[in-house]
Amino acid sequence: MPDLSAYAFDLELTEQLRFILQLGGTVAAALVSGAILLRLRQPAIVGYLLAGIAIGALSPENAGEENRIAVLADVGVVLLLFALGVEFSIRELREIRHVALPGGVVQIAIVLGVGAIVMVVLGHELREALVIGACLSISSTLVVIKTLLDRGETDSLHGRAAIGWSIVQDIATILFIVALPPLAGADFIGPLVIALVKAAIFLVLAYVLGTRLLPLGFAYVARLGSNELFLLAVVATALLTAFASSALFGLSLALGAFVAGLLVSESDLSYQAAAEVIPFRDLFAVLFFVSVGMLLDPVALLDDLPTIALLVGLAVVGKGAVIALLGWWRRLPVRSALLLGAGMSQVGEFSFILAENGLDLGILSAQAYNLILGTAVVSILVSPLAQGAATHLATRLEARRDHQAQGHDGRYAPDPDTGPQVQPPRPGMAGTSRTEQLLTQEADAHRPAVVVLGGGHVGGVVVKAVRNRGFRVVVVDRDPRRLEELSKTGAATLFGDAANPAILARCGLDHANVLVIAVGDPLSARLATERALRINPRLMIAARARGQHSVVDLRDVGARRIADPDAEAAFELARHALQRMGVSGPELTAIVTGLRRDVYGRDRV
Repeated sequence: MPDLSAYAFDLELTEQLRFILQLGGTVAAALVSGAILLRLRQPAIVGYLLAGIAIGALSPENAGEENRIAVLADVGVVLLLFALGVEFSIRELREIRHVALPGGVVQIAIVLGVGAIVMVVLGHELREALVIGACLSISSTLVVIKTLLDRGETDSLHGRAAIGWSIVQDIATILFIVALPPLAGADFIGPLVIALVKAAIFLVLAYVLGTRLLPLGFAYVARLGSNELFLLAVVATALLTAFASSALFGLSLALGAFVAGLLVSESDLSYQAAAEVIPFRDLFAVLFFVSVGMLLDPVALLDDLPTIALLVGLAVVGKGAVIALLGWWRRLPVRSALLLGAGMSQVGEFSFILAENGLDLGILSAQAYNLILGTAVVSILVSPLAQGAATHLATRLEARRDHQAQGHDGRYAPDPDTGPQVQPPRPGMAGTSRTEQLLTQEADAHRPAVVVLGGGHVGGVVVKAVRNRGFRVVVVDRDPRRLEELSKTGAATLFGDAANPAILARCGLDHANVLVIAVGDPLSARLATERALRINPRLMIAARARGQHSVVDLRDVGARRIADPDAEAAFELARHALQRMGVSGPELTAIVTGLRRDVYGRDRV
């Protein structure tokens, strides 16, 4: 930051006051820049980087203060990786292991290799090229998750795959961090083996001590009932474990912090630990992103624009295409694979950590560091354009598929090669009502049914409710375990993509009473609605939506009943509050009906 006291006040500031002014100015600059970027519908992280670039350009002489900011930024890295470890979910990775694990590993290898080859061809040293390739292979977890939340797609097929894919990339980041110090030496193999051995010893000791001592310590502090002491225990664990990994084992601070987070995640108090550390993590992480921007040279960046454009193409178009192809290879529907690739098509925050470590170790030159940072900023800015293009392309492809699947009468012709037939429940596993026991098998097959698309939490509740009254249910999902569980209720099951025209044609929609669309993907819900109404124009469709845009979209294509989980929660809480205040009867019903009309429209209440 410039020396503000020289412009307005003739003050003799002590070293401590100058640093406080520097720190306050840095945070204020990040606040203003982040707010501007959010108003422009861009990630705040880009604003923090731009604030750092501006500070570095305006105050190149204040290296001492910037070094102090960099020390605080190291704390941000520690807390960032610690929080990642606390929030790390083996269960989430297990649920999509067939897609994310092999796909993520292959994608990282391909992008790293291609990126390194391109940089070697451009004249960069092999070690430097490998680090740049590794940075290109990692997407932004923050951007991916924020985008999924904003679009209401966290429960969608591509959303769950993207979260798992991000976890695989985060693990790869830790491995890259371990490999950086050996890469800095002349002999790579020997130091790498030694580093891996040290890492293994550190992990074993951390696991033994962490699983036996940490739970006892956290439980004791928690019983004291002081939030401040619990916060101190969490932060001390993160910082001291990071220190031990670096000072005693020669590993990175980031690795130690991540391991500390993993150990805390095994505790029953992991959620409280995460809640306590998140505000401090966010503050220090902002300082980290600002400090990264301070090291970037805007003038050199302009000189390297052609190279940055090439790297952005690799990170956005190249990596996005690779991920989409790998998602399709792992049997995702084409539209889900396209949305997955677009959502992961940027360079993220953990690449900054790799780049900074590479710069400190002398592996990266200042020019290469500039290239990585410039590529990351531009890729994050253009990522929404890639997602819009992917959505448009997916819609075009699905419309073309619709045209090819329709017969001469405008209905969908079932394709015998698209997948298995509807599977009835296994004998002896399905509960039946007295009414069902009186029906013949032939009568049961032609009985009007409820068709449920999506067997997750929402769809599963619907299936169980309908089966409890003895009505016939057909449920469609891509998860065999969900179908196996729901078949125990007596539901007929069909494995496949809920929006696939041939799958919909097999569900018996022509004589169904109700279609419930419980999938979490707005695009799949809209396609399923359109295609179901082509099969049976009189079908009553109840669909799950997320956000006003999704509500309007489903309403326009013909869904008769729409449920937004957030809106429904608001209606129920408002009803409860009004009841407690003495409002009841017709007045309460009218108020809630008005609220529902505001969200869903007059003809959908």
